[in-house]
Amino acid sequence: MGVDNSLRLDDFRKNLRVEVVRLTEDDIEFDLIGIDASLANAFRRILIAELPTIAIEKVLIANNTSVIQDEVLAHRLGLIPLQVDPRLFEYISENDIPNEKNTIVFKLHARCEKGGPRSTVKSDELKWLPNGSEFLLATENSASNTASKQKTYTSFSSSQDSLPEFSNNPIAPKYPDIIIAKLGPGQEIELEAHAVKGMGKTHAKWSPVATAWYRMLPEVVLLQEVKGVKAEELVNKCPVKVFDIEDIGKGGKRANVARPRSCTLCRECIRGDGWEKFVALRRVKDHFIFTVESTGALPPEVLFTEAVKILEDKCERVITELS
Repeated sequence: MGVDNSLRLDDFRKNLRVEVVRLTEDDIEFDLIGIDASLANAFRRILIAELPTIAIEKVLIANNTSVIQDEVLAHRLGLIPLQVDPRLFEYISENDIPNEKNTIVFKLHARCEKGGPRSTVKSDELKWLPNGSEFLLATENSASNTASKQKTYTSFSSSQDSLPEFSNNPIAPKYPDIIIAKLGPGQEIELEAHAVKGMGKTHAKWSPVATAWYRMLPEVVLLQEVKGVKAEELVNKCPVKVFDIEDIGKGGKRANVARPRSCTLCRECIRGDGWEKFVALRRVKDHFIFTVESTGALPPEVLFTEAVKILEDKCERVITELS
């Protein structure tokens, strides 16, 4: 087919480039140049499903008289992004005991007074409990053994805020204004929410990105010069203003491709009789425009760096298996 799909390591190293186009606190746009589509898609899938993060998994409800059912309330809490580095915590299994290394505990107690207006419960009312759960664990002999210290749902040996990472940066929801519930007069919610480490392939609430997607770089080529009235018509045909008018002297005008990156390949520029002779639309097969939007646990550039490390580990395991 006239396309060289072979892969040579030296050529790959020489041609690979990463160019950051836009970087903010929550998202990044960058160009991955010199890679195959399979690698670009591998990064995308790792970002969505295999990068760990922290999310609320278990909700202990002491009182809920709101109109929201317990299951729906727990689901809404699980989807609240938490501003905490998952690399500082360990995974927890079914047989593990919740402790300060694998569990983060929040409490929520909101009440709407009788006779007052309706109130809105937002995510900033989730308060971090660095010493673990405050709900007592029910046991068979708790009544007879009141002198001894009763156990809670977690077994913290030390306070989490004693760690230098959290002493000046307490754990909290990333966004304080996420609506959890609305309470009418006399209604109340009291609960504890236990957050653990997980991955997006288990449940979407553990996905560290709101979106991670890419597109190939569009290539817009003028097959022949487009001048005069034809040039103005071409500029007006494009809805995203890919083309511009260039002055060639003596009152002459010529169209040029000014913003090929903005092209959405809508094909408006080649609609109509004869326009395919003037404009060709293509894609650069080894140039990908990547966009990653973080949910808040880690900065977007750190997420991509961690995705590269995971892909590297996968490749090393394959090499080990083959050898």
